[in-house]
Amino acid sequence: MAKNARRKSASTTLFDRVGGSPTIFVVMAVVVLAVYGQTLSFTLGKFDEDVIIKFNEKILKNPSNALDVLGRDAFFNNPGRNFYRPVQNFSFFLDTQVGNGRDLPYYLSNLLIHIATCWLLFLTLRDLRFTPGTSAASSLIFAVSPLFVHAVAWIPGRGDLLIGMFALLCLRLALRYLESGRGTLLAAFHAIFFLSMFSKETSVLIPVVVAGAWWLIYPDRSATTKRLSLLLLPCVVPIVLFFILRRIIIPKFPAEAVFGITPFLNNLRVIPESIGKFFVPIGLAPLPEFSWLVTGIGTVVAAMLIFFALRGAEPMQRKLTAFGIGWYLLFTIPGAAYTNELGSIAYEYLEHRSYLPMMGIVLVFGVVLSNQFARTRRDNVAHTIVGFIALLGVVSILHARSYKTAESFYNMAIDGNPNSGMALLNRGYLKASKGDVSGAMEDYTRATVACPTYAEAFVNRGVLYQDMGRMTDAGRDFRQAVALNPKLFAAQYNMANWYGRTDDIPNALKHYDESTRLRPTFAEGWAMSASMRAKMGDLQAALPYFDSALAHDPSLHVVFTNRGKAYYNAGRRAEACQDWQHGAAIGDAECAELMRTLCR
Repeated sequence: MAKNARRKSASTTLFDRVGGSPTIFVVMAVVVLAVYGQTLSFTLGKFDEDVIIKFNEKILKNPSNALDVLGRDAFFNNPGRNFYRPVQNFSFFLDTQVGNGRDLPYYLSNLLIHIATCWLLFLTLRDLRFTPGTSAASSLIFAVSPLFVHAVAWIPGRGDLLIGMFALLCLRLALRYLESGRGTLLAAFHAIFFLSMFSKETSVLIPVVVAGAWWLIYPDRSATTKRLSLLLLPCVVPIVLFFILRRIIIPKFPAEAVFGITPFLNNLRVIPESIGKFFVPIGLAPLPEFSWLVTGIGTVVAAMLIFFALRGAEPMQRKLTAFGIGWYLLFTIPGAAYTNELGSIAYEYLEHRSYLPMMGIVLVFGVVLSNQFARTRRDNVAHTIVGFIALLGVVSILHARSYKTAESFYNMAIDGNPNSGMALLNRGYLKASKGDVSGAMEDYTRATVACPTYAEAFVNRGVLYQDMGRMTDAGRDFRQAVALNPKLFAAQYNMANWYGRTDDIPNALKHYDESTRLRPTFAEGWAMSASMRAKMGDLQAALPYFDSALAHDPSLHVVFTNRGKAYYNAGRRAEACQDWQHGAAIGDAECAELMRTLCR
C-alpha cells in the first residue's frame, strides 16, 4: 500500500534482498541476539524484579500453584493492590519451573518474545503492502532502538512485550480473516485476543485498532461488514470477564491522583519524549524525569515525521500515516493516564510502556522511508539506514550493560534522574544489605533532601540510625515519617519498635495497634502488640493478640516464646511449658532452653 510498492525500482538495496527472502528472520534474530544476548548472564534484583519474583519464589517454585498465580495481582498479592496480569504471572511461573529459580529463563523469555515481535512487525508491514526493503529496514530499527532496552532487559517489562506480540498477531489474523472468511482464523484471533486481554489491560483497545484498520485502509469495507462484526462483537466476552475478575482480585480502584485525567495532563510530555528517544537516544533512564531537551527533540522529530510522510503523499499513504498516528496515540494514552502513587518521587514515566505504541510510529516511518526510496538514490538511503541501525545497536548494547546487576541499574537510574527518591532509597537499601553503612546513609540522606515528603526515606534512615545505636536520630526520623504519611505501615511499625526499645509502652502500643490496622495480616505486628501488653502485666488483654498472630502465621516462634514467658510470669507454668515445647518442636532455640531450665 505504500507508494514505492507500485514503482519498479532501477536497483535493489541490501534491505530489498534480505527482506525479500526468509533470510530476514535470521538476520533479525542475529541482530537482536547481538544486542541482548548479554542479558542471559544478568541477575535479578532490580526495581520490582525483587518484589515480583525474588520475594515470591516460594509461590513460583511450587508446581501446584499453577492456577493460584492466575488469581493474584501483578505483584502476586492476594487480595491484590496493583495491576491484574495473569498471563504475565503464568509466564513468570513457567520461567521459575523451567529454571528452578535460576535467572536465565526470565531473560531468555524476554529476548525470544522480542524476536518474535520484530518478526511479526516485519510481516505486518508486508501485510500493509510496504516493500520488503522498507519493511526490513523499519523493523530492524524497532529491533535495536535503545528506547526498548527497558522492556527487554528489565524482566517486569514482560507485560508490554506480550501485549506488543499479541496486538500484532491480532491485527494480522483480523486482516486475513477479513480477506478469506476462514473460521480457523476467526477462532485464532479470539484466542490470541483473550491471551492479550489477560496480559495487560491496554488490550481493550485492540478491537478499536482492528476497526480503524478496516475503516482506513481495508480496500472493500462494504463486503466485509458482517465479518468485522464476528471479529469485534465476541471481544466483549473476554473484556467483561477480565474486568470482573480484576474487580474481585483488586477490589480497590486506583485513586484519581494515580489514574485519570489529571495524571494524563501532567504526563503529556511523554508523547514527544518517547518519539524523540526512539530516534535520538538521549536522556534514556529506567526511572526518568521529564527533560525539556528531550521534549524539544521529540517535538521536532514528530513534526518532521508527519511532514515527510504527508509531503506529496498518495491517498493510501495518508491513510497509513493517520492509522500509525492513531495507533501510537491510542496505546499511549492509558500509560500516560497512570502515574506512580509517589509521583515524581519515583519517576515521571516508564520507557517500556512505549513498546506497543511505537509500532504506530514505525508505520509512519515506513511511509517516510518509502518516499525517500522513491525520490532519492536508493543505495544512499539504504547506506544511511544501515549506519543508523548500527549506531542505535551500539547505544543499546552499552545501555543494556547497566541492567546487569541491581547496583549498576540503580547507578544508571540515579545518573539519569538524580531526583528519584525511590532510586536513591533502593540503592541505599542495597548498600546497607552489603554492609556499606556510610554509602547507605548518604543515599538515604540524599533521598530526604531531594524528596523531603518521602516518608519511606526517613523510615530507612531511621532504621539505619537505630542499628548504629543512634536512638535519638532514629526517633526523629520515625516521627517525621509518621507525620508525613500516617498510613505508611513501615513508619507506624518502626515507630512502635522504637518506643518499645525506649520502654515507652503506651506509645509503643498506640503505634503497634495502628500498624496492625494498616496491615492486619502481619503476624509479627500482632505478636509485638501482645508482648507489650503482657509486659505491662495484662495477660488477659495480651492473649487475643497472641492468638491473632498465630492465626496469620502458626509457625511464628516468637509467639510461643513470649506467650510462654507471660504464662510463666502469671504462675501458669503448665501452659508456659506447653508453648515452649511447641516452639522447641519447630526449631526455636530459646524455647528449647526455657524448656530445659524451667520445665523439669
